[in-house]
Amino acid sequence: MVISPLHRKVLRDLRRLWAHVLAIALVLAAGVATLILGNGAHSSLHETRARYYDDYRFADVFADVTRAPRALLGDIREIDNVLAAEARIVQLALLDMPAMAEPGTMFLVSLPEDGDRGLNLLHLRQGQLPDPQSAREVVVSEGFAAAHRLRPGAPLTVLMNGQQRELRVTGIALSPEFIYALGLGEMMPDPRRFGIAWLPRPALESALDLEGAFSKGRVLECRAQAGAGGIG
Repeated sequence: MVISPLHRKVLRDLRRLWAHVLAIALVLAAGVATLILGNGAHSSLHETRARYYDDYRFADVFADVTRAPRALLGDIREIDNVLAAEARIVQLALLDMPAMAEPGTMFLVSLPEDGDRGLNLLHLRQGQLPDPQSAREVVVSEGFAAAHRLRPGAPLTVLMNGQQRELRVTGIALSPEFIYALGLGEMMPDPRRFGIAWLPRPALESALDLEGAFSKGRVLECRAQAGAGGIG
């Protein structure tokens, strides 16, 4: 086999610059390995998020209203491709924490009345859900609880609808809805000044004068039948 002069020159250069060639090969190999690992991690996180949203029945569509009759819920459930619909009450309250000189807020959310068949189910990390008939028991978000070192049984004082209320923490939870919880006007999450609390619906109804009404709706729709993704 006859080797051309150009090929012989390339071989001589490779023998002379073998260290440089090896370094370039290692850099390329590291880049390919990083790309493969990155794609694998992205795929794993995507599947984990999708499974988490599915297991805890994360709603596809949310709608805010000032006040609407609960009778509308039946009409919403009759819409094509709606698998489940839920009406809840949400309200901002002021925090009264002994260790806080600056103002803080708490986002109050009514718990699903359907229990395990509701939407945006909670993942309890500690404690238990409030008694459905209690007006004082709450579950708080894990970030807020960690920032204030709260445990089940701890007291919590909030100013709700112009009245100060003494609440008691029964549990600490995570929610698919509030993975990235931002307070009003905040650019980054601050769990010390902003937290989420879940209360039984009757407690919020009486406190906010919303008997037979709701202030936020959420819908779980069938993506496959609808032919398009929902609005998260």
